[in-house]
Formats: sequence, C-alpha cells, structure tokens
Amino acid sequence: MRRFTWLLLAVTFVGETAARGQQPATTQVTTEQFQQLLHQQDQMRHEIEQLKAERSATATTQPGTPAPPPAGQAVAPAVTQDDLDDIDVQMRKLRDQVHSALPGTEHLVIAGDAAVGFQTQRQTNSTFYGGVSPLILWQPTDRLLFEAGFDFGLNTDNTNTSSTSVDLSIADASFVVNDYLIVGGGLFVVPFGQYHNHFDPPWINKLPDDPLAFGNRAIGPGSEVGIFARGAAPIGRDSKVTYDVYLANGPNLFTNDPTQAGSLNFDDFTDLNDSKAVGGRLGFLPVPSLEVGYSFEFAETAPPQFGRKVDAFLQAADLNYKKEFHPISGTVQVNAEWIWSSVGHAVYDPNHTMGFGPLSFSGYRDGGYVTVSYRPTLVPNNIVRNLEFVTRYDAVFIPMQAPGGGNEQRVTFGVDYWLTPSAVLKFAYEIDDNKAGPDQNAFFVQFGIGL
Repeated sequence: MRRFTWLLLAVTFVGETAARGQQPATTQVTTEQFQQLLHQQDQMRHEIEQLKAERSATATTQPGTPAPPPAGQAVAPAVTQDDLDDIDVQMRKLRDQVHSALPGTEHLVIAGDAAVGFQTQRQTNSTFYGGVSPLILWQPTDRLLFEAGFDFGLNTDNTNTSSTSVDLSIADASFVVNDYLIVGGGLFVVPFGQYHNHFDPPWINKLPDDPLAFGNRAIGPGSEVGIFARGAAPIGRDSKVTYDVYLANGPNLFTNDPTQAGSLNFDDFTDLNDSKAVGGRLGFLPVPSLEVGYSFEFAETAPPQFGRKVDAFLQAADLNYKKEFHPISGTVQVNAEWIWSSVGHAVYDPNHTMGFGPLSFSGYRDGGYVTVSYRPTLVPNNIVRNLEFVTRYDAVFIPMQAPGGGNEQRVTFGVDYWLTPSAVLKFAYEIDDNKAGPDQNAFFVQFGIGL
C-alpha cells in the first residue's frame, strides 16, 4: 500500500508542476526535465502493472475473505481497478501537457533520394544525367502528417538546348485514426501495384531504369489527386493483410493525338469529366518474407465533347519475396508485377478532321516485370558481401492497330555494389526486342543514394 500512496503523491506533484507550466512564467520546460518526467512516468506505469499483478494474484489465491492485516498495522483502503485506471488516465494527460509545452516537439524531416549516371543506348546519343528528389515530412501532432515530394532533374534534347525541370510528385495530408486505419488526401502515390510505392527510388530499385509498364510506356497510374484510406491488420500469429482504397480524378483518354489516341494520360491531374476513378489494393502476407497483392482501378476517361463514354478498367497482381538462405550463403529477392489495362471500344477521328482517322479499336494492353536478385550476405569477405547480382524481364504488349502500338520485351543483367545500406553503385546491360521500332540495347552506370 505504501507503493500506491507514493503513486498518488507523485502524480499530484507532477500534476502541480504541469499546471504551473501552463500559467505565464519566466521558465520553460527543458529537454532534460521532459526526459525526467518521462522516466517518472515509466516508473509509475511499472508500479501500476505490479499492483495489477499482485491484485490479480491475490484474487486467485484467496477467493474468499481477504486475510486480516498483521497486528499493529493500519488497515488501508483497498485499491480498486478504477483507482488504477484513473491514475493511468492522469499520467496520459500529464504527458500530453508536458509534451505540448516542450519547444520543438513538431517533427520536420527532409529525406528523399538522388541519382547520377551515364547511359549509352543504340539509336540515341550517350549522355550523363542527374537528379534529386527531396521529400519533406512534417508531423505537427502524433496523428497528423503532411508530406511533399519534388523531382528536380535535367532536360536535354538533340537541339543543343537544355533546361532544368521541377515537378511536384507528392503533396498530401494523412490522419491516423487508429492502429488499423489512416485517411488522407491530396496528390498521392497511387497504391496500384507496388513499384511506385516501394521500389522506384534509385537506392531501392536494383536496376538503373524503370520497367516498361511503369516507365516511358506506362500503362498504370503513378500519382493522382484525391482521397484515400489505408491500413493493416494481423491475422493469427505471423500473417497480416494490408488494404488501400482511394477516390481520385483518374486518368484521361487521349482522343486528339495521332501518336497516342486510345491510350491513357496518367500525368494529367485534372479530370475531364464528372466521374471519378475508384481503386484500391489488397495485400496478404502469409509469412513475413512473402507478400502477394491485387490492385484495381475503374474510371470513366473520355471528355464530354468526345460524344460517348469510354470506361477503363485496370488490374494488377504483384509479388514480393525476400529470404536469406544458408545453403547458398545469401539473400534471394523476387519482385514481380503484371498489369492488365482494358479501355472501352471507341472510334477516333471519325470524320478524318485531324488527319489520322477514322481508327476503331478497343484499348487492351498488358505488361509487367519480374526481377530476381541474389546477394551473398553470409559470405565473410566484405567486398563480396556487398555485391548483388540482378536480372529482370519486362515487357509491354500493345495492339498493333493502336497508335504507338507494338510489343516490346527486354532482358537486363546488372551488378550492384552497396557502399552503405542506402547508397549503391549499379552497372547494367539491357537487351531490347522492340516490335514498335528499332531495338535499343543499352548500357547503364548509376549511383543512387537515399537522403
């Protein structure tokens, strides 16, 4: 019981200190004082847990009338569960009060990534390139998070002119509802597959360029403007499910461009109609080393002046597997994604007023990639342990009758050397088989770093 009395005195003392801190005063709560208060809180919480355990043990071993106290000892009032819960609530309130009085409690972090490299590709001039993508994270409270990401890069062409580019890639706010749900909105990375959400930064992507289906011939979304909800929940001991749903402006259908008619514009963040895209992803982790997922997005894509509705239904399946194997003294990682894109039937330039029609077709296309890597993480030699060997197959299949149509497949072989866990030097050679144009085999060197 002396322990319970000490708890009440300690809470009273800390409460008076916090209350005085709320009044106009000439002193501020220092970091050292705050840490001391947190230490006291941990001690009190430990005492509460001990009291709960003792109370539970007493209830178990003495189900009847409690034994009388020893002779000469005063009888103290019984400690109830309500008393313990009340102390816990008071400690939480005191922690929040002291935390709000501490200067610099808002968390602001600047992270991101950067890359510099060299590429030489058949049918094009060899070139050096560079770029940086800072990410600003601001957490004003425990439950509220703002993030903004930018892409700064170099633009060059064959006319001997060059410029720099600045793109806003992320700008959204999130609110943590509980341990299983986060809601937010703004310009966000679409949870369609896993590549753009997890694997495209240059210090995570094991090869210097993007897969076709997520790069120059993208058939899936990257970022969109709208609202979203995401979360995760455990299933049993080791399994877990993740979920994402969103409502966004969605992609727009190219109708007037003779080189892209029938394809979707994922870089236009405004909407050409009143309909909104709805989508989401469901992931399942049966074991921590494996995740499989299914994504979808449905959108009405045509502008009103096109004369008819053209719906698009996108689907994707993804897999991520990573595990260390002692027999081969290393870690194997497999990443795979495949996208199926179905755009409704339409007639483009029916009156031949734009000079490329009439073209009548349905915009079905698909593509994806499979990446396999091996790193000898269990080898004693530091130089060998930092090497990673990578191969990737990626492809895009587009109907030949569509503008820009034709199949393209590539196989890439790479060797990475990890200077640190967030800095990697990559060498890769890419073999291209392009039915829509000339083959463009390429050699890459890239240094990627996480900031």
